[in-house]
Amino acid sequence: MASRYIPIDQFIEEAHAYQRRRRKARMLAIIKTIATRLLLILAGLAIISLGWWTFPSTAGAAELATPRAAPAASRWSLDISTVSYHLRQWARDSLNQDNPGLGLEYQATPTWGLAGGFYKNSYSRTSAYLLASYTPLHLALPARWSVSAGLAAGLVSGYTSAEAPARPLALAALLQVRNQHGWGFNLLGIPNAGQSAGFIGLQLVAPL
Repeated sequence: MASRYIPIDQFIEEAHAYQRRRRKARMLAIIKTIATRLLLILAGLAIISLGWWTFPSTAGAAELATPRAAPAASRWSLDISTVSYHLRQWARDSLNQDNPGLGLEYQATPTWGLAGGFYKNSYSRTSAYLLASYTPLHLALPARWSVSAGLAAGLVSGYTSAEAPARPLALAALLQVRNQHGWGFNLLGIPNAGQSAGFIGLQLVAPL
């Protein structure tokens, strides 16, 4: 009767081959995720560049269109990070969705802005961020509310390469809702990429 056992050398070789296949698959997944994030960032930069060259006077036109009788909203605001909603079930089950934090936002023009601050991220670590925002799409709402949409891009800390392969680079869709005095909220959305889970984050905004 033939033995059911394999030589130890063959077992070790097969184990090493299995580990090599796993490392290769993991590396390919990381490369794919990084490539996806870089393409998103490049697409965002292309949109920003196109808007900059195509609509150089958008901000000035928007400022001229603002009624002089209306009080101007402050350019500075306090951003209060609150919660997030993850786009994959495993992330909603296992990651942190309470993300308190504080930040400052400066709206240089109706289209361009800067933001920086910190928050408790999905892995319960402190993340710091510095972002530039570009919101070329504007919609007036009743009661002197408005919506602006575009992109935010910049740097963020607090994540490992497995959690965010493109770190420290960050790119997010941005939706800003404001009233005439600058009160409102931000929604930031990051799509799923590779094995990582995207999310939608909520910030409350108070003028300073």
